Amino acid sequence: MSGRRPLQGWRAVNTLFFVSTVLESMAMGHQTAFTPLFLEEIGVARSEIGVWTGLLYAAMMAVAFPLAPFWGALAERYSRRLIIVRSQYLEAVAYAAMALAPDVWWLLAARLVLGLTFGNIAVVIATQTLLTPRRHVGTAIATVQAAAPIAASFGPPLGAWLVESIGLRGLFLLDAGAALCAAVLVTVLMPEPAHQDRKRSVLARTRETSWLVWRNAAIRWNFGGWFLGQGGRSIVDAYLPLRIAQLTPDPAPAIGVILGVYGILTAAATWLVARLVDETGGVRWFLPAMVLGAVATLGLAFAPTLWSIALLAWARSLPFAANNTLLYAQLARTLPVGQQTSVMAMTPMPRNVAAFSWPLLAAAAAPFGVGAALAVGAGAYAGAAVVGWLLIRATTRSQNAPRP
Repeated sequence: MSGRRPLQGWRAVNTLFFVSTVLESMAMGHQTAFTPLFLEEIGVARSEIGVWTGLLYAAMMAVAFPLAPFWGALAERYSRRLIIVRSQYLEAVAYAAMALAPDVWWLLAARLVLGLTFGNIAVVIATQTLLTPRRHVGTAIATVQAAAPIAASFGPPLGAWLVESIGLRGLFLLDAGAALCAAVLVTVLMPEPAHQDRKRSVLARTRETSWLVWRNAAIRWNFGGWFLGQGGRSIVDAYLPLRIAQLTPDPAPAIGVILGVYGILTAAATWLVARLVDETGGVRWFLPAMVLGAVATLGLAFAPTLWSIALLAWARSLPFAANNTLLYAQLARTLPVGQQTSVMAMTPMPRNVAAFSWPLLAAAAAPFGVGAALAVGAGAYAGAAVVGWLLIRATTRSQNAPRP
């Protein structure tokens, strides 16, 4: 591309990915946190907001999850940069459409466009494994993983403050600009890794990777952890703002503060988990982290005060941090180097399936109350704890197996 001056050095590239991920995560956090308020603004009846909250999230993931297996293979065959910026440019379009939405059906169309943007973070992390020296890969992954909670620490409070002056539509328009800025930065500055796999077709590479995931128990349970952990997270992300709104007449500031502190704690927990990975291998911490997630989420369903909601939401920062970091690290330790990119790039598939199916279950439970929807999320975390036990056993067997 004319005028492109790609960055040199893995630290500079890591900084680029950190900045672009912060911008994307901040925008995504705004639409998650403030969707219930926006639904009321565009005329959805209060009795239907809970159902529409789950349906909008599920509709977005209905587009995302069938495409998840292909983004990694497309990136390997053609261009990792193109797959990453595809997401960011489409995000800009979707947020701009949300800012203009006259009714819930327009908002639904914008969410469907957002469904086309998923999968880029996994491609970013897979790209880092090619551009970063092996001894620094853990640090690079932790940096990108920390970007989302760091964005969450200041994104919701900033959003709540901006809503007072420019409204929700103005906030979504600013988010469109943030996504566009991320896209331009990556388009101009990201170097394309030299390695490309042009010998096999996209379908052949996807089939090969899918078979590898299925036949290797340590990877199969890893993907089960993605599915159940993401299921619990997606339900809480969707219904926590609505739960807060039940306990205060002015929910926007409370949403901003609770999610802001949650972001700070999650960023700190991400670095803590990275230390555990470096020192002990980490995977054994997945089980207790998911148990904590189940207990905290069930508590959110019945918490009687805003302070108890806040404390339980903040306790959930450790399961959120542990889920992504531990599962990526387990793949890095289990897979040969030549298979890491294709398998890591496929991890959005179980996450996207979860983010589609679990909110639908929560939406079915929502007529019985927001607490019932959150109880479904607690069940997902409990299932992740069981899978965590199986994952630890399979990983131990894989590491102790004799090498050919």
